[in-house]
Formats: sequence, C-alpha cells, structure tokens
Amino acid sequence: MGLADIVESALESRQVRSALGNRSFNPKFENAQRDDEGGLLGWLWNAGSRLVGFLISQAGNLISFTLTGLWSLFVSTVQFIWNFDWNMSDQSIDQQIRQRWDAIGGLLGGTVGNLIGYLGCGVLPGAIIMSFNEAMGAYVLKNVTEELAEEFLANLSNLVRYTFMSGVQSLLLWSFKNIRKWIKTNVDVVNRFFGSKAADAVKAWGAPNSKPGSFAMGVDEAVESIDNSFVRNFVEEALEEAWDGCVEAGYVVANSIEAFLAQEKLAQEQMPPMGEGKYVEITPDRSIDDQRIVLAGPEAALRPVIVQTLTNYQLMEQRDIGTFVGTPIDDYLRGKPRSLSLQVQFFSVPTPPWSKRLGQDRLVSASYSVPDIDPAKLDWERIKLACGGINGYLYGRFRATGLLNNGRQMAVYAVTGDEAEDRLRALLTLSKAELIKKPTITEDRTEDVTGSYIKQPVKVYPAYFTLFNQYRVPGALGSGIPINGKRYIRKEERIDLWVDVEPPNFNDIILEMLQKPGAENVID
Repeated sequence: MGLADIVESALESRQVRSALGNRSFNPKFENAQRDDEGGLLGWLWNAGSRLVGFLISQAGNLISFTLTGLWSLFVSTVQFIWNFDWNMSDQSIDQQIRQRWDAIGGLLGGTVGNLIGYLGCGVLPGAIIMSFNEAMGAYVLKNVTEELAEEFLANLSNLVRYTFMSGVQSLLLWSFKNIRKWIKTNVDVVNRFFGSKAADAVKAWGAPNSKPGSFAMGVDEAVESIDNSFVRNFVEEALEEAWDGCVEAGYVVANSIEAFLAQEKLAQEQMPPMGEGKYVEITPDRSIDDQRIVLAGPEAALRPVIVQTLTNYQLMEQRDIGTFVGTPIDDYLRGKPRSLSLQVQFFSVPTPPWSKRLGQDRLVSASYSVPDIDPAKLDWERIKLACGGINGYLYGRFRATGLLNNGRQMAVYAVTGDEAEDRLRALLTLSKAELIKKPTITEDRTEDVTGSYIKQPVKVYPAYFTLFNQYRVPGALGSGIPINGKRYIRKEERIDLWVDVEPPNFNDIILEMLQKPGAENVID
C-alpha cells in the first residue's frame, strides 16, 4: 500500500474534523488577521488599525516636556539670540522664516516617504506571504512592524523637535520685525526724547546691505582688540569653555533629576499599595508618662512593626544584656565563685526611657557590682539609700578602687575622690566583704577632640538593680555554668529603683531568689 492508495476522507483526523464541523482551535492571531469573510483586505484593515493605535499611544512621548528637552530648548534659544543679527533687514527675516518652513517640508517628506517605503516594501510583502504561509507571514510582519515603528517614531520625533524649535525662532524673528516696524513708525517720539542722531539711527535700522551686528560679533571684536596676546587668548578660551561647561553641566543636572524621578516612580509602581502614611505613638508602659515610641510609615507596613515593637519591649523589659562583660580577669581568677551579688545601674536621667533628653549632650550611665550580699540587708529602702536615694549622686572622673577580703575589688566614679570613696563605702554596707585597706583614688584625665575631659560632672540616678544568686549543686540537672572547672546554676531578677515606693512584690522576689537554685533537681 503506497501513498497513492491512502484515501484522504478515511483519515482519522479528517473524520474527526468532519464530525465537529469547524476547527476546534482558532488562534486569536488569525481572528485578527481576517475579516468576517476571511479576506486579506480585512486583515490589512485590522493590522493598520492596530499600527495606528500604537503610534497614537506613543505620540504622547514625542510631545512630552522633559527637563532635558527644556534645557535643550533654552540652550538653542540663547545661542540663537547670541548670534542674532540685530541689524538684518526685513527681507532677510522673511527669508529665514521661509527657509525654516522649507526645511520642515523636507523633514515631513522624509518621514512620510520612509513610512510609505516600509509599508510598500515591508508590510505588503509580509501580507502577501501571510496569504499562503501564515507562520512565515506573521514572523515577517512582526519584524517589519517593529522596525517600522522604531524608524517612524524616530523620524517623527526629529520632525516635532525641529518644528517646535523652528517655530520659537520664527516667532522671535517675526516679533523683532514687527517691534522694529512699530518703533520706526514712532520715530518722532524717539527724536523728541533722544535727539536727531537717535532718530536717524532708527531710520537706518535694518536697511538693506547694512553692517551685521550681534552680541557674538561684538564680543569677538572686543576680544580681538586686546593688544596683549596672552590676555587675549586667556579671555577667548575662558569665555568659550565657560559656555561649554555650563551647557554640559545643565544636561547632567537635567538627566540626573529625570533619572531620580524615574527611579522613584518605578519604586512606587513596584511597591504594593500600602495605604497612606500614618504616625503612631506607642506607650509600652503606662506608668512611665514620658516614654514614647513614635513610628511612621504606610498603614499596612506599620501593623506588623507595632506588634514586633511591643513584643521586643516585653521581651527585653526586665533583662540585663552583658552584665558581666568587662569583668576584670584578675577578679575571675583570684576571686571565689559568686554566690549572692548585686549589680546597680545608674543613668543621668531619673526615669525611663534611658535615653538622652533635651538639653543633654549625651546619656551617661554607670554600673557597679557589689559581691557577697548580706541577705539580712536586702531591703529596698536600704539599697536605694546606699545608691544616693532619690537624688542620686554626682558622677565624675575620680575613681575610688577598693580591694576586698574575698579576693575581689570594687570601683566607683564620682566628681571628687572623697565622694567616690563615700559612695564605695555606702555600697559596701550591703556586702559581707570588707576593705583590706583604704581605697586608692585615681583620676581619669581622658580628653575628647575638643580638649575636654570625657567624664564630666553629672548627676546620675539609681535606675534599677539586678540580684544574682549562684550555687554549685552536686548532681543538679541541667547544663549549669562552668566556673573555675566546676559547674554552677545561676538565677537572676531585676528590680526597679527609679520608682518612688517599694515594688509590691519585692519581698516575694527576695524570698524566691534566696532559695538554693537547682536543689529540687538534685539526684540522690
């Protein structure tokens, strides 16, 4: 059985198509190519309509005013006025206007001719190919129409730009011609106010074969009249380069502004709509009147940030970060492991938030650790009084350093050496440890770039203290903390000192902290 023996009507594909009556797949491209009767003229009409619609949609880009275009118009207008012959005759003005109009005719003819050439030798052959090979015709027409649109829009852009600039220059020429004509008709007024010489000059203004006169020619004659060749060359090059530099800088500024605006517009288009801008003021702790967190931004972006801010505040509210950072290495090696200790924090502001306030150069903070606390002296009023009470104390550059009989040391800064020693002894009243000898007084004379001492006298107030309890429990579960080759369990609690009265749960906290941590997990 050969190919000649195959009956076309017996093919399965033909039977399916006959049963359906019409083609089951009808491409959109083909619908746009043919009219109701499937004719070629209908497709050409549809294609032409789409092309004209595309060109009209792009026409807005041709007449849109950009900063670069405005600067280009300004530069060309200034150059036109600079080289303008103020003594040209009316015939010369009419001739220049006519030449500009003729040039527009040439550009218009080139634009139309280019369009006709692409239509006749590009679009029409593509349409003919479409009639017997749709895929090839569509590919050819796609490439041809892209090139047609690019060429036509480029030519049209040049035509519009030249027409606009020529129109401005022709308007200036026409206005100059009519203003001069009006002045000549009122030469008697010129004669009355400025004399007969001025009137004669007005009458001779713009006469045929008159000597040309322009700003450019006047400046050139003034430069050429300089006798010193060095000065003449200097002035000539300076004037020329100044103008060129101004023009180039203007284009850089215009392009930069347009690029920035384009980036901002693109960013706004890519960003999903998030609502208008809002300002939100959050009070995380209502007991602190002057603590505010201000957030600003679109409403949709603020919602998760508000929740995150409140969560972070609650998470870090009673936490001390880096309490033992900076502990002297000799204390770590020489001292006994801490059992019950107290860390007091001072700030140069009396109440939260702990940040710089109006009128302050910076926020000053001080932190002092008191080891081996006497449990009997864990009284809130006693602790606050040892810290200076509600008024705090004067912080400064004098340091009192005391060596303790437990192998540790304490150091306190104050405005004077005596004040530092008094504050050191006051804090040590809370501890079981005692001074071995009289504290050593030193002075921190570190200066900033202005020559002032870094540690300036400033009033600091007790903010809070953190109580640490640390025990070594043999057999305790958990990872523990490695200290000097052994493992310890530690717990801590922060208690405010900036408030006016003792916290209501202070005694419960102290009782809980004094319990031996990990004892309930001891393995027998």
